[in-house]
Amino acid sequence: LATIQVIEENNLLDNAAHLGEAIVRELNSLIGQYEFLKEVRGKGLMIAIEFGAPKSFSLKTAWNLLETANKGLFCQMVTIPLFAHHGILTQVAGHGMNVVKILAPLVITEKDKDLIVRSFDSVIADCHKVPGSIWDLGKTLAGHALKSGKS
Repeated sequence: LATIQVIEENNLLDNAAHLGEAIVRELNSLIGQYEFLKEVRGKGLMIAIEFGAPKSFSLKTAWNLLETANKGLFCQMVTIPLFAHHGILTQVAGHGMNVVKILAPLVITEKDKDLIVRSFDSVIADCHKVPGSIWDLGKTLAGHALKSGKS
């Protein structure tokens, strides 16, 4: 009962709805900038960011390398730097899926929302730099995926 009381007194459900909509809207506004980014959707602070094959040759080649090694591997190139460099914990939505999910706490603030959006923008921008440091991570991940597939 105390938990419900805190949720109601602090208007946490309205906060979740408001900030969740803002995160989805702001991340969706990045779709035109980034070929990998396909769709952002959510309900409250449960948010899914979907990635897909790009159109340009160099990015498509890099994407296909990862997808051949292990379907959905691209998302690890997003989740690892989000956590390591920005302190944002995310998760791949499921095996073989190119969807990253955010399950943010109900108590996030505008400042937290801005950090989430800036961090995704930064990491996705890095994913578009081929070759680049993030693609070194991708090659490492692909190598491990291929080795484990042979075992």
